[in-house]
Formats: sequence, structure tokens, C-alpha cells
Amino acid sequence: MDAPAGLLPLTRPLMTGEVLDAAFRLFRAGLLRCLPYSGLAVLAILFPTFYSTFLAAAMSGDNAFVVPHLNVAVYGVFFVFLAFLLGVITLRLQAIARGDRPSFRREVGTAFLRWPLALVATSGAIGLPALLALVATLDFGSRFVVVLVFAVPVLWPTSLLILALPAYWCDRLGPFAAIVRAVSLSRRRSWRMLGALLATTCMVSAFYVLSAIVAALLSQLIGAADLFLIAAVSSMLSLVIGALGVPFIVAVLIVAYEDLKRRADERREVQA
Repeated sequence: MDAPAGLLPLTRPLMTGEVLDAAFRLFRAGLLRCLPYSGLAVLAILFPTFYSTFLAAAMSGDNAFVVPHLNVAVYGVFFVFLAFLLGVITLRLQAIARGDRPSFRREVGTAFLRWPLALVATSGAIGLPALLALVATLDFGSRFVVVLVFAVPVLWPTSLLILALPAYWCDRLGPFAAIVRAVSLSRRRSWRMLGALLATTCMVSAFYVLSAIVAALLSQLIGAADLFLIAAVSSMLSLVIGALGVPFIVAVLIVAYEDLKRRADERREVQA
């Protein structure tokens, strides 16, 4: 697909709806080029679910759908892998948005060189949501209650910090400078980032709800006895939806970051 000509740099600040529209055009232009990396990223995110569904089911028929305790190092390895893949996806979408030809060697090489420090920037950007996701995989009875209670309070600090991801990869800032840059841009327009974040989350979550509905229909058609098949279909649907959702989320972050940068530049020009 052709890149959305003239998308970046932005010629003017965008409304929230225009940010989502521009992000969708960028997502549509870069989907096929990002799909292999986003698929691997979702595999890293969904590893605990796949582990409990398939490996645990093979090891224990009586306790098949309880996640066995995984060492913290295992989650750390997959987070390191996720940080690298998010960098590649961000660099590729940025190149497409600027009308440049994507280059596997350039993007992977840049991501590899900046990979160690990317762990700090990625932790700052998505550390709180990742921590909630980790809590959801733990084996204690009230884990989902804890996640629901803290999900809403976590949204506001996440809306301030999440732009550290494009700041680090797109502008080549250091990890701490990227976090400071994200907060400085978002704190004056936190409601815009919160609105964009909520809209994006709802759009992606709607497809996950659809996959849950499909799994429920299968359970009625096939019968509750075939739980393994239902879990397999549900996991594959989650993988496909996630592989599509990750590039869209990154596209929203890139456009929102460029929009807030444009607004900050105009504010400085007016003050000067």
C-alpha cells in the first residue's frame, strides 16, 4: 500500500477525531509491512495465556486452565523481546508516515542499537498497564477485582507517559529525556491524550469482546466438554486481533505525539 502522502510533519494541529482518522490511514498503509512484527509482539504479550491453555493442559488434565507460576525472569525475557518489536513497528510506521521507503536493515539495525535503553523508555511508557496485565495472570482469587479497581486510576498517568515510546524512537531521544518530553507535552493536553487512549482502547477491546462472543457460541454448539478446542479458537482469534491492534495503537501514538509537538511549537511561536 502507498504511504499517506504528507501525513508527517503535520501542517496544523488536529482535533481528536482527526488524530484517530490520520492514525487509521497510517495503520492501513503500514498494516501489511508491520504484520509479522506485530504478530510476534502479540505472541510475547499472550504467552501466559497460551502457556496455561496448551502446555498446562498437556501436563495436567485436572488443573488445565490455571496458570502455573511462571518465574519473573520469564516475563522479563518476553518484555525485552516486546520492547524490541515495538521499536521496529514504530520506526516502520514513522518511515511510512513520512513517505520514506521502509528498510528492514535500517529499522532492525536502529532498534537493535537502541534496544538496551529502550527497556527504560518502554517501561516508563507502558509499565503500569504491563504491571496490571501481570497481576491478571497471577494465581489468586481476587486478581480480576484488583485489575478492575486499578484500571481506571492507571489511565491518567499512562496518558501522560505513553508518548515516551514515539519520543524515544521517532526523535531519537534518550530514555529519560523521552519520558520528560512525553510528560511535558501531555500535561497541558492530558484530556486529549486520555480521550484518544480511551477511544483506542474501546475500539480494540470491541474486537476482543467479539472473539469472546464467538467462543461462547462455540461452547453452545460444540459443548462444554470440548474446552480445549474452544480455548484454541479463542486464543487464535485473540492473536489475530492483537496483531491488527498493535500497529493501530502505535499509529495513534505517533500521530498524537506529532500533534502535541505541533501545538507546543505554535505556543512557543505565540509567546515569542
